[in-house]
Amino acid sequence: MLLNPEDYLPRLSPEVDAAKYGIGLIGCGGIANQAHLPAYRKMGLSVVACCDVNAEAARRTAEKFGIPFWTTDVGELLAREDVRIVDMALHPPARLPVLRQIAQAPRPVLCQKPLALTLAEARELGGAAASAGIRLGVNQQARWAPAHRAMQLLLERETIGEVYGIQHLMRSFQDQADMWWVNVPNFNIADHGVHYLDLCRFFARTARPEAEWTRLHCTTAQLPDQNAVDPLVYSANVEFGPVGGRSPLMASLQFNNIVRASRGHSYTWWIDGAKGSMWGNHKELYVTLASSPSVVHDIQLKGSWFPDGFAGSMCDFIAAVDRGEEPPVTPEDNYRTVAMTTAMVLSSREGRVVGRAELMGEAG
Repeated sequence: MLLNPEDYLPRLSPEVDAAKYGIGLIGCGGIANQAHLPAYRKMGLSVVACCDVNAEAARRTAEKFGIPFWTTDVGELLAREDVRIVDMALHPPARLPVLRQIAQAPRPVLCQKPLALTLAEARELGGAAASAGIRLGVNQQARWAPAHRAMQLLLERETIGEVYGIQHLMRSFQDQADMWWVNVPNFNIADHGVHYLDLCRFFARTARPEAEWTRLHCTTAQLPDQNAVDPLVYSANVEFGPVGGRSPLMASLQFNNIVRASRGHSYTWWIDGAKGSMWGNHKELYVTLASSPSVVHDIQLKGSWFPDGFAGSMCDFIAAVDRGEEPPVTPEDNYRTVAMTTAMVLSSREGRVVGRAELMGEAG
């Protein structure tokens, strides 16, 4: 058997006393109630306080999950000595003001992905945390989703050999007129697509530790009758390596997020290496090897992105804090993912290839 569920499902290091790390949740909206808190309950993590500007949301959340203290005042949450970790589950515009409040009583913060919707704003948030001595991690929880974690483990084990190609196809529907995201500029790339751009980097760097994206080209399409203010159909070709088309690794990602018939929805990754290939979705992962080309290994995956991805992200963040290590996803790591989404928007608008160095201010 290539993988067992215990290999890829979330767990807290047995060396860590989770009871020491009371979590204070800031933001009691849908994602907190649907993913963060169910994940922490599943893992036995201690949520000691929650906060939201909407008193009813804070009260309802506390009652639903048995959280002993709720408030509408961030200062009151931070005044509690039992809050050892802050879980910032806020939309991007609210994060910097709250981080500045946390700076008055610094403690480790796990911030919902991405740090911000633009590179400049992400750097401002990361810089504010660094100046205040706040250990800031980014909750790019898709990295811990069971399917993605299983793929990462196979890449770490070099099961398919040296990787040269990464492809992703997503078909879904995100044009609901009553949802907040349809009015957010570039939402489908900068806030939703960031999951898959980050996974592209994550898989590439797992397979080839020296790999980092260098250039990309993005095309988009916008339907005349859609509700979203920006495109829901887009594709990206990503290069890793010098100009000239001779790099040993590239990636291609395609998204159609306005597929109106649900039977037409799908989600698949393909990763090809010198010794074989793997492909899969949220429930199944398949592997075939050049040494036995007619054999397909079928891995029926356990668990789900919601809530397991959120559980893995927080468990590993707590473990890093306990050991005095950097968070699993640092601000600097996230800057390069946010630079990818920034490059995609710029590439689409200006009809050109955009390089990482151009955005990051790097030489070469």
